[in-house]
Amino acid sequence: MRFEDEPTVRLLVNGLEHSVRVEPRVTLVDALRDRLGLTGTKKGCDRGECGACTVHIEGRRVLACMTLAVMVDGAQITTIEGLADDGRRHPVQEVFLGADAFQCGFCTPGQVMSAVACIGEGHAGSAAEIKEWMSGNLCRCAAYPQIVAAVQTAAAAAAAMRNFGYAKAPDMAAAMDALATPGTEVIAGGTELVNWLKEGITTPDRIVDITDLPLAGVEAGAAGLRLGALAPMAEIGAHPQVARDYPVLAEALLASASPQLRAMATIGGNLLQRTRCPYFRAETLLGCNQRVAGSGCSALDGDTRAAAIFGWSPQCVATHPSDLAVALSALDATVEVHGGPGTRTVPMDQFYRQPGVDSRLSAVDPDELVVAVTVPGTPPAARSHYLKVRERVSYEFAVVSAAAVVELDGPLLTGARLALGGVAHRPWRLTDAEAALLGVDIGDLNSLWAAVARGFTDARPLPGNGFKVELAQRAAVRALRVAAGAP
Repeated sequence: MRFEDEPTVRLLVNGLEHSVRVEPRVTLVDALRDRLGLTGTKKGCDRGECGACTVHIEGRRVLACMTLAVMVDGAQITTIEGLADDGRRHPVQEVFLGADAFQCGFCTPGQVMSAVACIGEGHAGSAAEIKEWMSGNLCRCAAYPQIVAAVQTAAAAAAAMRNFGYAKAPDMAAAMDALATPGTEVIAGGTELVNWLKEGITTPDRIVDITDLPLAGVEAGAAGLRLGALAPMAEIGAHPQVARDYPVLAEALLASASPQLRAMATIGGNLLQRTRCPYFRAETLLGCNQRVAGSGCSALDGDTRAAAIFGWSPQCVATHPSDLAVALSALDATVEVHGGPGTRTVPMDQFYRQPGVDSRLSAVDPDELVVAVTVPGTPPAARSHYLKVRERVSYEFAVVSAAAVVELDGPLLTGARLALGGVAHRPWRLTDAEAALLGVDIGDLNSLWAAVARGFTDARPLPGNGFKVELAQRAAVRALRVAAGAP
């Protein structure tokens, strides 16, 4: 063993090799800055407290001011200058710029290097976790909120659309075998799942394509209607018998999405879509129990304009976006679900679970498939209507919606089924209003209003959405009258 007072060190920095003679007392931060001219690594406290000198050695983040240069001979070192790819800034650098996550900029290189490592280590699941795992980097300008937001955004982008295994199921047995393996998701139309993949909402290991399964048929007869789960929404919306005998269903489907999406999207996939709550869909990961269990509900104390007025809990105030589900609720439909033990049926009004409270969002287990939806033929549904109130004429989700199915004896209502959309985590049946409507003259507006109001005794509007109560009542009254053929 030979001691040297000025050895030659081989520094492998950002893919380049440098031979440097240094005294053993020289720290890596000084060697990088003074010997190699890489001044992006900042020298702040020089005591391992501020994190401004953070670099990566063999993929691990370390403090260059606390590392002797002689001790990293031959090790792979990455500095802030080495993050760029062929002259393009690293995604984390881009996000820091976009989030204005700096002020004077002195600490920024170290913050970025730690952020890259924090995400790579898997410690960016929540704001609290980011704060803990970025705590070794100080910002004397106090840009911490923007830094946390930047790391959340970068983490979401890094998680989005990661690669996965793909296979097409030739039959139901193969599909069920695939679903028995955890980490497997199903794709058909893809209009929802592809968004989940891009937004990092789901990161499956495998995706099984079920488009070859024989689940796209439509059966219509006196006993009712059976819609295969893979039937395209556009096809069902344009089906002559659906339009004639179940207009509420055809109207709901044709009011959904855009022509392109309706041509792609399936009946089963539409029912299983996720909320459009902006806090759930945010590019910057926010507190959302539907995204990360236990992370809270940012919407509760935020913008509640689009939130629920019925059935919400402190864990989640989001609404379900499906127009189809609202119509099916008013039609007393059932959903057929297939799993290992066989096929079971779930009433539409029991299909959705309460987010943030129940561990699953629907009655479908991870190893099950929706195979069909059944609509009873009686009572008749030819007198029905779907009314969608939205902020633009087409291709927009409902602020509120109403599905009405009525039976008449002359002008008198002998039966009424009413379901609302855009007001809860599931289609909301106004059962008290339905009972109060029996015997009401469809032309008696005052009595209609009074009966419908009976269904709103449990409404709990939030600070930003009190308008939904009256709007939903107006929609319900209008839907009833149009369904009954009233002027």
